Amino acid sequence: MFSLFNNKPLIDTHTADWVFATFGWALQHFDALEFFQRTQLIQPSNAFFPGRVSSVAEKAANIFSHSQRYAGLSHWPLQLVSIQQLERQPDCQLAPMPQSELQHMQRNSAEGQLPVSNAQPLQVFYNPQQTLKPEDMAASYAHVMAQHMIIQRGVLPPGGQALFAEASELLAGFMGFGVLLANSSYTIRGGCGSCYNAMANRQPALTEYDNVFVLALFCTLKGIDRKTATRYLKKHLQGPYKRAVKQIEAEPDKLAALQPLR
Repeated sequence: MFSLFNNKPLIDTHTADWVFATFGWALQHFDALEFFQRTQLIQPSNAFFPGRVSSVAEKAANIFSHSQRYAGLSHWPLQLVSIQQLERQPDCQLAPMPQSELQHMQRNSAEGQLPVSNAQPLQVFYNPQQTLKPEDMAASYAHVMAQHMIIQRGVLPPGGQALFAEASELLAGFMGFGVLLANSSYTIRGGCGSCYNAMANRQPALTEYDNVFVLALFCTLKGIDRKTATRYLKKHLQGPYKRAVKQIEAEPDKLAALQPLR
């Protein structure tokens, strides 16, 4: 009985097909070379987010700085603001530029990138209470940065505008933030009402299992072993991760379509 349960696909076929298709879209429009050669699996540890801070604002800025660097967007005109200071922005585009500079805007963490200038910076907001849960905060930053990337690229994902939030969260996983996204997809309220702070939690667009599947696809494509992939993954998600890998490996043609040409 239990073996039958373990062999059950983690997510439904329709959702899995969308994840494969959206990964293909991301590889096409957001630098496949960057993905396969330089993108890291970001872990919620001091090794990835070092720094000493003395205030909420400094903690938010420190987490943002690391997240922006891992996303390969240090050269973008991103401005971190507290949600209390957030000003409503239109979907602003960086000033019209030739194709060569548009390519420069794309995610690229190679050394020597020149800053991209823009009259109006692209805002990334944070909730000060989320500094209580740094993992949620970093995942939220990644999601917002992914949204800016899609807007600037100007190419909608599979599913179009209706799945913009879901696709941008997947893109954040594609950038290496999958462990943080999966761990922060669902928070159990628990029995102590005074210990629960909804404002500290991330607002996910994908389910826990969706994010685990995205993480498994990322690690499969990158050749990251299960022990490394699940080292910081919440314990109750480690079994689902194994199921996701089995489901992915059962689709060799779809997996091969995402592999780089040899």
